[in-house]
Amino acid sequence: MARLVVVFVALTIASSAVAAPSSGFEQVVQLYSAEGSESCGPKLSIETPHCKIEARKNGYELRKYPEGQVWVETLVANSSYSAAVSVGFYRLFYYISGKNEKGEVIEMTAPVLVHPYEERGGYKVSFYAPSRFKSHKDLPKPMDKNVKFLVTKEHTYAVSGPFGGFPTEPDYEKRLKALKEALDKDDVEYNGEKVYYAGYSSPFEFVNRKQEVHLLTK
Repeated sequence: MARLVVVFVALTIASSAVAAPSSGFEQVVQLYSAEGSESCGPKLSIETPHCKIEARKNGYELRKYPEGQVWVETLVANSSYSAAVSVGFYRLFYYISGKNEKGEVIEMTAPVLVHPYEERGGYKVSFYAPSRFKSHKDLPKPMDKNVKFLVTKEHTYAVSGPFGGFPTEPDYEKRLKALKEALDKDDVEYNGEKVYYAGYSSPFEFVNRKQEVHLLTK
């Protein structure tokens, strides 16, 4: 049931996107049709973050991401996974759909990251800011005080995936457990608190969906 709720919410949000006069479906297609670029992870028609693949191992790969990448994020505290994904997606999607100080529509990117945040009993949900924004200062300021900017330092993720379907949190946790076991076997150190569930597929994709689990290495 949780899967259906998340998908329904995503579809509802997408159909209300703000763009040039056209049908709701066409508006979302426009947001998802940004020109692709060379990047790590699944190959899509929308932009994904650049990185360098350092190694491919049995069951995972190591990706190094450069410093200075900008993410738009929101914390949904004291929340279940399904509720946090719904609320977080709403906040961020409204921001890129024009709910910002400039009324600017920002193209959709991938992945959408969901980070379990135990300190506040909830989750952080993040969108990658298109690389045309060279700094967080170039982005329009959010009108929602719950929407923040994050500028990353150089870091390396161990990544499991991609895998398909509409995974729930237990599905992601199962993948995470297998990833940790593979890293332990290879003596790769990691930060068990820095876990990210990465979704690359639009709400309109019901087959050949792509998700990953990211775990920060030390």
